[in-house]
Amino acid sequence: MEGAEEELERRSKFLSSLIQKKKAVEQQENCDLLNVRVRASDMPLPLQNQAFRCARDHLDSMPGKLDSKRLALALKKEHALMFQMAPIQTKQK
Repeated sequence: MEGAEEELERRSKFLSSLIQKKKAVEQQENCDLLNVRVRASDMPLPLQNQAFRCARDHLDSMPGKLDSKRLALALKKEHALMFQMAPIQTKQK
């Protein structure tokens, strides 16, 4: 029984390391694409990618000088729309 538990633990660690490596590669590719570097975040990776794309789009559309207040409001609006429009699933009996 101990041998089976050790094998499961070894496989679990291996799969976990593969997942971490894949996430690191995806994040590096995204950073290279958007030219950003994340130092620390508690935000899930897909949400980070969405925020970076939205920020990049708004920065590219701003004429001249950066308006941080306008950018923050645009990001807030985008985030609110993304979660407000998510369909609510209900269980039918």
